[in-house]
Amino acid sequence: MQRHSSEIKIAGKFIQGQGFPRQNRLTQAANFSHVFKHAQRSGDKYFTILYCRNDLNYPRLGLAIAKKRIRYAVARNRLKRIIRNSFRLAKNQLLGVDIVIMARNQSETAVNGDLFASLEQHWRIVVRINQT
Repeated sequence: MQRHSSEIKIAGKFIQGQGFPRQNRLTQAANFSHVFKHAQRSGDKYFTILYCRNDLNYPRLGLAIAKKRIRYAVARNRLKRIIRNSFRLAKNQLLGVDIVIMARNQSETAVNGDLFASLEQHWRIVVRINQT
């Protein structure tokens, strides 16, 4: 039996899962507006990343994957999965920052490895600038 949806039971002990909990999401329009208004920007041929500091001790991610840019739902969902997974792996380094990711046209046909490499480079930029 699970106590929480992100916890799994292994060998009789509950372990925190590696999901994408609600506290790590930008969920309200006001949060997105704040990032768009006060953002620093990082971009390449696959993504535009907007980010700004928050007063929290943890990072939050918002996705703005436009149907105009990525036409097919399958491709949009694939991108969202890749972005969330990359964020999950990097979130321990990204403390106190709100991030909004927008996809560009070329990300639709890019291979997963290129997308992960692009996101990893963006995370490094965000960490470096957020530490100063």
